[in-house]
Amino acid sequence: LAAGSIYCGIMTGIFEIGITLAAALIWRRLAAESKRAVAVGLGAGAFEALLLGLAGAAGSLLPLAAGQGEIVLKALAGTVAATPLLWLTGPAERVITIAAHTAARVLVLQGVASRRCLGFWAGFAWLSAVDLVAGVALLTGMTKSGSLWWIELMILPFGLLSIPLTRYAMSRWPQPQPQPEPAPVSA
Repeated sequence: LAAGSIYCGIMTGIFEIGITLAAALIWRRLAAESKRAVAVGLGAGAFEALLLGLAGAAGSLLPLAAGQGEIVLKALAGTVAATPLLWLTGPAERVITIAAHTAARVLVLQGVASRRCLGFWAGFAWLSAVDLVAGVALLTGMTKSGSLWWIELMILPFGLLSIPLTRYAMSRWPQPQPQPEPAPVSA
């Protein structure tokens, strides 16, 4: 369980945060200002939400189209019975994780802007920790038994702490250096 959960977290850090770092090193304007970094983080979290939503819809609709609707309903019945207000768990989870994605990306891009590697490692650790918790939930079977709200409560501290973490990183953004005015050209 520990190895699998750590693996889930580290893979998130390597791929999601690694791609953010690579993009920022290629396109330096991504790290030029804190507002752009927030937009990158929000976009990454929203894009992941879109992908998860499409995967969930496909995972539900394909068995229905194949005439296996009873299997889907049986699998869903236990979750519905155990999770009050089930329809709110998805949006709650996405709000929490979008905040965490934003904090992680802002940390990485602030690190690039200030030319310090600590921002990268902080963002890497932050998002990896969120997915480590998600790995625990998946590997222990929490997603298939009991209320899904327990999983949301496990990741809620990350979402709540992401807001002041993002604000802190934004407040420490390096200010652009004024460019010297070009010397007048004499005729």
